[in-house]
Order: sequence, then structure tokens, then C-alpha cells
Amino acid sequence: MVRIRPFRAWRPTADKAHLVGSRSYVSYTDDQLREKLLGNPFSFLHVIHPDHGNDAHLSRHDRFQNVRRKWNEFIGEGWYVRDERPCIYLYEQSRKGLLSRGLIAAVSVGDYRGGKVKVHEHTLQAREELFKDYLDATGINAEPVLLAAPAGNGLEAVMSEVLNERPTYDFSTTDRIRHRFWAIHEPALLEALGQRFTGIDALYIADGHHRMASSARLAESKGAFADAPKAWCLAFIVPEEHLHIHNFDRAVTSLNGMETDEFLEALSNVGDLKGPLETPSTAPEHGTVNVCTRQGWFSLALPAPDGVASAAERLDASVLSDAVLDPVLGIHDLRTDPHVRFVPGTSGPEELERLVKGGDAAVAFNLRPVSFGELKAVADAGDRMPPKSTYIEPKLRSGITVYSLEDL
Repeated sequence: MVRIRPFRAWRPTADKAHLVGSRSYVSYTDDQLREKLLGNPFSFLHVIHPDHGNDAHLSRHDRFQNVRRKWNEFIGEGWYVRDERPCIYLYEQSRKGLLSRGLIAAVSVGDYRGGKVKVHEHTLQAREELFKDYLDATGINAEPVLLAAPAGNGLEAVMSEVLNERPTYDFSTTDRIRHRFWAIHEPALLEALGQRFTGIDALYIADGHHRMASSARLAESKGAFADAPKAWCLAFIVPEEHLHIHNFDRAVTSLNGMETDEFLEALSNVGDLKGPLETPSTAPEHGTVNVCTRQGWFSLALPAPDGVASAAERLDASVLSDAVLDPVLGIHDLRTDPHVRFVPGTSGPEELERLVKGGDAAVAFNLRPVSFGELKAVADAGDRMPPKSTYIEPKLRSGITVYSLEDL
């Protein structure tokens, strides 16, 4: 059983919802960030990044206090209102070829510490501490952790009852995504949703490992438990069928001193190498990777993992590292090697081809997306995936729902 609970969110007024919500500020270039800040006074980026890059002289405490100050300004301007009753929020994103629908609610950090909210990535202690201090200083959590609920939980049936109601928000953003949002406060529906979670043994972190860990750190540092606001973390819970897992490809800037002919010869000693081929139009099969070189595209059959390999070691990304990136290209640590660039699979093989042909990469590897079953197997085993194994949608907007860490 996983515990969730409704909460009284701070939300943008209906006329400003399409202007307030923002992507994480780290996803913008400096020029894009500057343009957003100058062109939209309502963007939540003003709260996240209140000093417009002029904060190098400020201490961490002062930077975070400026976030709090800017947040209070947004409330004072009347751009945010707070729900009078605790709600669970149904949130939907849709665009051509993609639909994601789930629930925004508070999730117990005790369930995270107890292994009912499962992880598949390593976290860095320094980042956990940084985010913990941020939450403590600002008093708000505005970026939900993305959690996946395994299929067969019955959440879809309850959510479908809400879809016939008029949305609280219904707007589109410039990336051509339509956003629909409902605030659910009817006791019968809240009870029905809560009942569905009694039958769910575990949720799986799809995105936001550091945010979840930092919320747990904050609760422990403050002695928060039971119904205390700091004992809960803001989460967007998506049924498995509404989670879209894409590949993360690898582009490498160096062939470790080899020419392309020598590199291809080395690959042929790793596994069956076919090509040159046309630009791939579909994902490679399990156990195979598409390779883009300056002599064109090739298909490489990866070595089969041995019988005692763990769930994480069986992933194509792991086998690629063990069989090619490390021994052939000399890339021993994906987290720190400067020759590796990670490219979201949503960009397609064409982006890898552009990087190689343009000279920005010497070779690129196109991987098959990890399945939810593989993600679940890694998390259930207490294992960890290689860095950047998954690029997962939906990508949430900051500031649509803001959870108060200081009062209910």
C-alpha cells in the first residue's frame, strides 16, 4: 500500500496559467532564459531564477531567500490563489502521438524510505543537500517528482469519471502541447482514488530522484512525520500506460586515436557488424545498436550478457558501455568523461547524423528505449541503471501546482 493525500495547492489564476508554467530553468540556454524573463513577467522562471544570472556574488542562503521573496511577490500580485479545500489534481498533456494523464498529490517520504517508492538511479549527496536547503529556505515545492504506477491499478477508471467535467485549466504552450487540469475535491472521488492506492505495492520514480531524496532529507532534518507538510513530497503519479520512455543516445567526440576504418574493424571484433545502411527509421532490436560514423550507418550486434548478469547489466546501454565505450573508446565513466554527449531519443537518428556529419561527434550510438518492465526489474532488484538510460515524458511544468511545506 502506498499513501497519498490531497493538499491545498497554490495555483495560478485561470487567465495566467498558460503564462506561468515553465520548464525547468536548466533546460533553457542563457539566451532563451533571458528572452523568457524579459518577455513574460508572469513566468514562474522569475521565481526559480529571480536574480537573472546576477547571483554569483550571493551565498546559497541569499539566493534561496530571493526565491522566497519573489514567490511572495507573485502571491501579493494576485497571480496565485490557494484552494480552500484539499484536492488531488488530474493533469493531462497531449500532442500529436502522445497522451499522458495522471494525478498530482502528496506522497509520503516515509514510503520512499520504506522502499515503496522505488529508485533506479544513483543520486549525489551534494545535490540532495542543495535541494533540501532550497526547500527549507523557500518553503515551497513547485516541481513534482514523476512517479509511475504499474498497470492494473484501476486509476484510469476513476480518472475517466473526471474527464467529462469542465477543466480548471485548458491551454496550449508554444511547444504544441495541450494542457488540461482538473481540481478534484469531491469526497467520493477522493475516497475512490485513495482506495485504488491501497492495492498498489510500490510506485517507481521515473524522473526526480534528487527531488524525492531531498524531500526525505528535509523531513529527517526537521523531525517531520505523520501529517506534517514536510513529511510529504509533491508528486505527479502516472499509470504505466501513460508513461512514455524514450532512449538516450550517445554521441562521442573522439575515436580514442583511431581512424574510422580502424574503429569499424574494432567493432567487427565485438559482434556482427552490418553496413553501411540507410538512416534507421525504427528503433534497433534488443541486443543491437545502430552506429553512425563518418562512413555511414552500421548495425552492431552486442554480446549477450552472461547468465548471472543483473537486470541493470542486461540493459543494452550497459552492454554497450562494457563492450564498446570502455574497452574500445576508453570511456571509463559516463558521468565524468568529457567526450560523451547524451542526446534525447526524441531528437531522432537524424540529430545523431547531423552531429557526426557536422564534425561535432566522431561516432554516435542509437539505442533501443528501455521498457517499463526493464525499469521495474532494475528498481525491484535494488539495482541502478547507467547514467542517462531513459528520457521520459511527460515533462512537467514548474509552478502549475505549488505545495506549501509550512502549513496545510
